[in-house]
Amino acid sequence: MIDNFLLDADETILDFVRSSRESFILAMGELGFAFGEREFLLFKGVNDGLWREYERGLITKPKLMKERFARLFTALGVCADAERANALYFGTLCGRGYLLPGAAEFLQALKVRGKIFLITNGTPPAQYGRLRSVGLENFFDGIFISDEIGYSKPSREFFEYVLREIGVRREDCVVIGDSLTSDIKGANNAGILSIWYNTQGRNAEGAVPDHTAKSYGEILQIADSLSLRKDR
Repeated sequence: MIDNFLLDADETILDFVRSSRESFILAMGELGFAFGEREFLLFKGVNDGLWREYERGLITKPKLMKERFARLFTALGVCADAERANALYFGTLCGRGYLLPGAAEFLQALKVRGKIFLITNGTPPAQYGRLRSVGLENFFDGIFISDEIGYSKPSREFFEYVLREIGVRREDCVVIGDSLTSDIKGANNAGILSIWYNTQGRNAEGAVPDHTAKSYGEILQIADSLSLRKDR
């Protein structure tokens, strides 16, 4: 029976974009910049690109955090302290968590169906801090963060570590997440079934989801169908 859910955090249940936008605007204000949506979207592009590099093993987490504001300020043609900018941004981000609409109800419904293990590449202070701010720090049956276990999604080693720690077979698990490059590719690498949370109707490129859902309701329907399946 598939009743162990390996669930991604950011943009699957947590509204990272909202947290990031607010933290960015406040941090830039502290530095004296009246930046708005245009500058935030530029930052988001830089940050997202660096996270993709991290997933591919091309950059370390400390390098990512050092580079994102340095690259942003270069692109904007402004002179500012990138390390201070990151410290201000990250300090605010750690305490500013939001759930995506419907996520609270989804989590309660999923919990009835089995155990939920949070799997994330995010930085521990940001992940734990935002989970605490939305009251979920003790909700999950386990939390696995790349920095703490020494492997990151989408590596097979990340998922093998999780399976060993929770003591279940891969056949009894399903990965649920919004990211093709980390969640779904990671599930592919580890031979675990996956549900791609794809609210925007994107095309699957570079990874092969076993199932695709555009809403939490569809994820629950798929989970119910999987619970009835026998071993592959």
